[in-house]
Amino acid sequence: MKLLRYHEARQRGTIDFPLEYHYLNVHHPRYQMPYHWHEEYEILYVLTGVFEMTLDDETVTLGSGDTAFIAAGSLHGGVPHDCTYECVVFDMRLLLKCNDHCKQQVGEILHRKLALKSCFRCDDREILPTIPPMFEALRTQCAGWELITLGCLFRFLGECLKYNAYQPLDPATHCDDKRVLQLKTVFEMIENDYTQPLTLDQMSNAVHMTPKYFCRFFKAATHRTPIDYLNYYRIEAACYELAATDKNITEVALDVGFSNSSYFIRLFRKYKGITPGKYLSTIRKTNQQGGKKNA
Repeated sequence: MKLLRYHEARQRGTIDFPLEYHYLNVHHPRYQMPYHWHEEYEILYVLTGVFEMTLDDETVTLGSGDTAFIAAGSLHGGVPHDCTYECVVFDMRLLLKCNDHCKQQVGEILHRKLALKSCFRCDDREILPTIPPMFEALRTQCAGWELITLGCLFRFLGECLKYNAYQPLDPATHCDDKRVLQLKTVFEMIENDYTQPLTLDQMSNAVHMTPKYFCRFFKAATHRTPIDYLNYYRIEAACYELAATDKNITEVALDVGFSNSSYFIRLFRKYKGITPGKYLSTIRKTNQQGGKKNA
């Protein structure tokens, strides 16, 4: 069973309201953000700490109050540092159920005639009136939160147009560059085969590169070697499985591609800073406390 999806193709929210909200802190099993892409748009908002995000071939550092706007199909991933952040993933077509003039303006973004700026700082005029109240409504699920969310999304797009926080695109010629397409190929291969003994030769052959050149290419884009990223991805999958199932540590290690449990424990400590046993007890304690609060 795939616990992490590189290409996330699934229903967000409901058919009538295709929107999904997430609140993530260090205790969340999906706290780290491996590279992935999806056909919906995403807005990420940093509450505290620092989030290093890569969007296609650009790396940005987001601090408290900063926002990333992630376009449909954009390859993205990130590393949070002592960070609490929120994100909302939504189908832009949700905003087409309005008057014809709004349909035309939203359609220019949806059909890639306009590309919105990808990074907004906490003092940018485009987001000050829109992003914080939208995430507060999503977080608290207050009465009327759906209306507040839609209103804030419309205003955010309107403010971007008002302050020229976009650039025009030619949809006939716009496409992912070769480097991004090659990265997508490798990440999809890792997502599909991380439970198997995937080798450097297999990954480099998938993008028609020599292993030596592929290592340089991959590290320049991700700041990790291919095998380091593969092991990082496996550990992230293990975190999710430890939190979501009743399997023991040895079973999870085998599930995510490690035949040696000692090596799994050593890598887990390297990437997470604690042993899998300590992580498991922390997650279960957090879940129990959450259950008591909701009781």
